[in-house]
Amino acid sequence: MKRAFMALACAATAALVAPAVAAPAHAQTPTGSRARPANPVAALKKQFVPGRGVRVVSSARLNYGGLIDIKSGAKGVIGFGRSGVASSDLTTKTNYGGGLGDDDELKGLNDPMRTITVGRTAYVSGGIYADLLPDGKSWLRLPGQDPDAALTGLGGFVNPLDPRALQAVLATTKAKGAGGVVNGARTTLYRGTITVKQLAAAVPSLRKGLPSSMSKGVISWRLWIGGDQLVRKVSSSLTATLKVKKTSIGIEMSSTTAYGGWGGKVTVKAPPKDQVATTSDIDGSVPDLPQVIDLGD
Repeated sequence: MKRAFMALACAATAALVAPAVAAPAHAQTPTGSRARPANPVAALKKQFVPGRGVRVVSSARLNYGGLIDIKSGAKGVIGFGRSGVASSDLTTKTNYGGGLGDDDELKGLNDPMRTITVGRTAYVSGGIYADLLPDGKSWLRLPGQDPDAALTGLGGFVNPLDPRALQAVLATTKAKGAGGVVNGARTTLYRGTITVKQLAAAVPSLRKGLPSSMSKGVISWRLWIGGDQLVRKVSSSLTATLKVKKTSIGIEMSSTTAYGGWGGKVTVKAPPKDQVATTSDIDGSVPDLPQVIDLGD
């Protein structure tokens, strides 16, 4: 029964962290006497410059029917390329709130995990992977990943690093006003709601692995945007019913992510080769990259 419930929890968590991050754009944020970006989407696109990026600090929470309360946090850097997110270095820590019990196969899920992603290759260290690695190796190489594999969970469903998602969300703005100072920038707070179905229409990758029962959910969101039109913080929440086979459970999701140091230099490199193991070096099967809620401030 415990294993079945955890399978349900993993399905819900994967649904939360589905959004992709990469999207086409180019050029750098104008400085000095150049014109200020006209809107947040244009400002975001101008950030997609090789060697530049943004820092993130985030937190999230998932509650499964009042039975299991999962909390997670992460921080790190995201590097951009000409067409969107190109690399990342993030450390996550998840607390499953006792939901793992004493199952030895799940040992390590509560431990911190660091993920470095360069292009379509991810390198993971710690967490559930720690006991899989042979002596002398501290990283596991996982090729063939989507560029956003390590970034799932940033902002929950609302991913302001994807221009398509940002535009779709801002189109549903119901109110805006003073947002106070966030990460040293005076901000304007935008608020609104958007259905999961609406957001998935704008970001097709969101539909991957998304249970049909989740598409009926309504996301409440808030965006804090600085005078330079760059997002400084995003928060979102969703209450929905998840159905997996014959099981239904109410879930509540919330996430907050803060962004700082926009346009700063970011260098993300793969770990030293002599410290990296491949899937052929380990015994047994390799779990997928954990689809866990990540990040906030």
